[in-house]
Amino acid sequence: MMTSLLLATLLLSALLLSWVAERIGLPAVVGQIGAGLVLGPAGFAFINSTITIDHWAEIGVILLMFLAGIESDLSLLKAHLKKSIAVALAGVVTPFIIFYVFGVLLHYSHEQALLWAVLFSATSVSITAQVLTEYRQLKSDAGSTILGAAVIDDLLAVMMWTIFQASFGIGGQQKFGLGLTLFFMLAYLVGLLLFLAFFLPKLLPVLARISQPGLILTVVFALLLFTAHFAEAVGLSGAIVAFLIGLLFTKLPGKEGIEHGMILVGNVVFIPVFFANIGLKVSWAGQLGHLWLIVLLTVLAIWTKWAGPYLAARLMHMTKHSANVVGVGMVSRGEMALVIANLALSAKVLEDSLYGAFVLVILLTTVFTPIVLKPLLKGKNN
Repeated sequence: MMTSLLLATLLLSALLLSWVAERIGLPAVVGQIGAGLVLGPAGFAFINSTITIDHWAEIGVILLMFLAGIESDLSLLKAHLKKSIAVALAGVVTPFIIFYVFGVLLHYSHEQALLWAVLFSATSVSITAQVLTEYRQLKSDAGSTILGAAVIDDLLAVMMWTIFQASFGIGGQQKFGLGLTLFFMLAYLVGLLLFLAFFLPKLLPVLARISQPGLILTVVFALLLFTAHFAEAVGLSGAIVAFLIGLLFTKLPGKEGIEHGMILVGNVVFIPVFFANIGLKVSWAGQLGHLWLIVLLTVLAIWTKWAGPYLAARLMHMTKHSANVVGVGMVSRGEMALVIANLALSAKVLEDSLYGAFVLVILLTTVFTPIVLKPLLKGKNN
């Protein structure tokens, strides 16, 4: 199928199924993921995830996280920093220990058990951010805590994968050494944010004086793509960087116009492709023999990410309802776990059959979060 026809089919299907999902009381993101399931190997096998779709999906998650950042309240995130750190640490330590022990009990090697622990410690901030945005809860107590915690979790997941690679001599990280690699990551992140915090307030007024339609939006879009590219080059997540850049824009003049333009570009084109692409990566082939493992992994994946953050939120004096929202909001593994699984598969430290099982578990946690989060958020509003 030609690329243009393929993308048109995917976009229209995502639009239709997101409408159907909303009609039956589900978040739109569930329908968009469902479009990938229906059209991909798990459904009618009309479309496979291609390099082009992967690239569009990468842009989609960058725009999604930029929008989550620009729509957030920086002062609220600062006020909830202690809660976010506590929730993030609980959300990493609990699944890391449980999945490592589970892997060892199933007689997998130390390396394999550690891979399981690293992979299932990740949290997808993008899935929850989309649902929080849909129900206008980004600036709530639970919403601010989840966003902060999920970003910290993503950073920890990147660091754990980097340490895993260096420890077992996987990929290219070992040529610099672990310490130098982590230094490059931190130096890039801090240096970029300090530079942009100084540079953007001076640049945007200059661009605003130039009579060129869409100039500011184009420059910001290019900035996001450039910074994400170099973030990936040093081992960071482009999505994390996009979120942090979005936070820098919250206090800048002209923020509303930039946000409106990015919403149009993102929600019409790239963001639906990102969610649909998650569904495209699912295949049922050869998974019948792993059914019991998929069920157990899914239960553990949900329980560990819910229980740890829930208890941490309660210890930080959050209400039971808000702690429940935080726990459910941290369950989704989404794109970060998929990235680690793909890297592990490419490095041949993850078998093809187990990769398929892991992708199914990641999908189930990804769909679980918006479905369960919606009634919790609506209950809060009532």
